[in-house]
Amino acid sequence: MDVNDFKIKKSQWVLYILISAALLYITESWLMSLGIFLLIILADYLVADYVMRKRGNEDDESIS
Repeated sequence: MDVNDFKIKKSQWVLYILISAALLYITESWLMSLGIFLLIILADYLVADYVMRKRGNEDDESIS
């Protein structure tokens, strides 16, 4: 797996900005919005890590 496969694209940046603006509007609190936004980024990282491990395991099984 290449690191470039998991870089954040421009469309994802736009989506993150829209989500953060909506969270700020809904919660009216910078800290709560920041906390939720950090949880979203953490979830994105964990999903990417899971996909990388799953693809890595499939490659190892096909070689054997």
